[in-house]
Amino acid sequence: MYLFTRSGRFGPGSLRDSMAFTMEVTEKVRQETSLDLHTWQASMSPQVGTVVWGAFVESLEELEAAQDKLAVSDQFTELAEKGGALFDGPLTDSLATVIHGERDPGASLPTYISSARATAANGRLGDAIAGGIEIAEVSARITGVPSMFMMDATGPYGGCRWSSGFDDIAALERAEAALAAKDEWIALIDRVGTAFQSGATQTIFRRIV
Repeated sequence: MYLFTRSGRFGPGSLRDSMAFTMEVTEKVRQETSLDLHTWQASMSPQVGTVVWGAFVESLEELEAAQDKLAVSDQFTELAEKGGALFDGPLTDSLATVIHGERDPGASLPTYISSARATAANGRLGDAIAGGIEIAEVSARITGVPSMFMMDATGPYGGCRWSSGFDDIAALERAEAALAAKDEWIALIDRVGTAFQSGATQTIFRRIV
């Protein structure tokens, strides 16, 4: 399974137009492709103004078919061109392979997602993958919230990401507090942290649609 995302950062002074465009283009992509697409906005995080469209696909053929449908849709093209001026810079696509964890199609869609990203250190890819899986497993055990571990299939080689979903901000806060209170968690991060390059980041995303 793969996670495909497209992200962009809206320029200042266009909040109303940006939100209207975000919802309109999300619905259009759903109609044209049947992808289970959802949109998230960075919240309480350094990437203020950043919006991410994301969808899970079982295969790259499924993603290719969706992109081909959009490529011949005049309505989508016109909408994308109209919204292009709202962004502060180009959009960015990314593709990640799910290594550990699974998506429960019967579960309710989370309102918040906590996402952490890091890059494997040179010569430590195997350790980073093993450590990434262990982090996801221990996080789920301590917090009671499933955690997904993915490896980037595009972008900087060795990119890793972890993702956990929450029904509301209170649930996210409880999970963060549970991790911080566990010496086991801190010791784990210290132990496996050497398998990753410096500069790991953490972002909170709130679902828009």
